[in-house]
Order: sequence, then structure tokens, then C-alpha cells
Amino acid sequence: MINVAVGGKIGFFEDDVPNEGYEKPWHNSDPNVTEKFWEAKELWYPTWKGDDAAMQVESVKMWQVE
Repeated sequence: MINVAVGGKIGFFEDDVPNEGYEKPWHNSDPNVTEKFWEAKELWYPTWKGDDAAMQVESVKMWQVE
């Protein structure tokens, strides 16, 4: 599995932990996680540094298990 977590409420990002000078704008128990994440885009969007911050996959290997 290849995954880039950008929010959510399943524990990838702990509550009340500062990042880039501010705390995460939602709590894992909040039912409106997606809305709160989007409403705070002026905080997190500047931290996304274009292609240099993107996950870049050079190759993928696959095996068949019998």
C-alpha cells in the first residue's frame, strides 16, 4: 500500500501537537474533520512545497504469492 496521509482522524496526526507554529485545526474525535481541514487551508497549504514535498515513487516491485 502506498499512502500519503493529509488529514483524517485515524491517528496519523496526534491532537494538540504543534506543526509549523500552530496546532492541527481539528481533533480526531471531531465528526467534521474534512470541513475543518479545508477551512484551515491558509495554515497548511503554504507548507506544501510543490513537487519537492510530493511523494515520488521511483519504482514498484510486485510478487505473486502462491
